[in-house]
Amino acid sequence: MKVIAGIYRGRNLKAPRGLTTRPVLSRVREALFNILGNMNGVGVLDLFAGTGAIGIEALSRGASSAVFVDSGGEQCAVIRANLAALGASGEVLRLDVPKTLQRFARQGRTFGFIFADPPYEQGYSRQTVEIVCGLGLLAPDGILAVTVRKTEELPEESGKCERIFDRRYGDTRLVMYGAKRESDENREEKMGEQPDMSGDGAEL
Repeated sequence: MKVIAGIYRGRNLKAPRGLTTRPVLSRVREALFNILGNMNGVGVLDLFAGTGAIGIEALSRGASSAVFVDSGGEQCAVIRANLAALGASGEVLRLDVPKTLQRFARQGRTFGFIFADPPYEQGYSRQTVEIVCGLGLLAPDGILAVTVRKTEELPEESGKCERIFDRRYGDTRLVMYGAKRESDENREEKMGEQPDMSGDGAEL
């Protein structure tokens, strides 16, 4: 597995032994970052991080920081080794993902890009969407991306987020959420509530 683009382009990444980690396919990573575009200055949160490939790819493309969260000891060791081999820096946390998200919310932390690659069909995908979107962990204009098995169901909307992308790549689906857009009616209502700034008829 290699970094696709950026300052670490072509560099190899280690992966944990066995089948406990499911690295994100290179074509899914490439599609994801083609959609995201410019990563300069973006704070990234990589959940169920595994090898750390997504957070590292973001750092390679100019992200300002990356936090990697995984409950597995071997996975966290591999992420640290991959960062060290590249000379990159990142915060690696061996913690339960849902509890960590709730802690970040209490701390008021937000991220411009959050990626989650949880175990398939165990409820973590929906739970992650609900926590991230319900507790306001996305920065303004931030994006949440989740990979799921093609048959898994995720909500169209959750909290302050709405689904903005959903595409299948083999057995995997890439689903992305962004901030809800206000309806035309809501925008008109807010405009109607604006105070009259034209004055009270005084002559200029």
